[in-house]
Amino acid sequence: MTLKIVLGVFIAIAAFVAWRYTSVARGARARDESLLRRLDPLGQRLERSAEVRPDEIQRLAASPELRPYLHSMLTVYQQLQLFPSQFLSQEAHAESALVYWLLHPNELEAAPSALELVDKVERQVSGRQGTFYVFRYKMPTGHWAGSEWLLGLAGPFFSDDTPYRRHVAGFARAGDHAGKVTATELVDSYLSLFKGPPMPRDAEAPNQRLKLSRCGGRLKGNGLVLIAAAAPRSLSAIR
Repeated sequence: MTLKIVLGVFIAIAAFVAWRYTSVARGARARDESLLRRLDPLGQRLERSAEVRPDEIQRLAASPELRPYLHSMLTVYQQLQLFPSQFLSQEAHAESALVYWLLHPNELEAAPSALELVDKVERQVSGRQGTFYVFRYKMPTGHWAGSEWLLGLAGPFFSDDTPYRRHVAGFARAGDHAGKVTATELVDSYLSLFKGPPMPRDAEAPNQRLKLSRCGGRLKGNGLVLIAAAAPRSLSAIR
């Protein structure tokens, strides 16, 4: 009987681990496909070399979660001059990384209604001075995480980083309330999760592990083809 109980517990744990692993991948695909659908009208016009209005680009770039995809798309179509200069900063990239993390179904599954920079924390990462941007944010009214200010971070950034050219991690926990957890405590807690550096500095991922390139009149990203920048059938992006 004891052996059966132990075996049952082992099977239950294995099943949970398998579910957790696959749910992360499924959630990432759903999030990324949703983001790409929002950019699809722009992608179709870029594909046809049709006119693109600067105010449309401005409106899209105002959504932090779209900036990496938008930057990569405009780069592919050689229209990067349309990307608003106000969002070509490490802070703007950091906002994108955090909101991208929050949108994952296994996290808060929504973009915050308010997002403000609280502090920049310097830490040594892989022998170099890295900067972590720490924000406070609020979720929309009625969200299960409540209406209090929460803390989240993005980083590390290095002094020679170009915005949106490299994957930068976002991180937040629903229990990290501003005023109860400090910016330095959040960064140190995040770094303690890793035995090594949290993110290889040479990781190439302009939009959270999806690199876009043009191929025969189509957009190709990490082995998948996006017709006129439409949402892909399959994405391997992770949080």
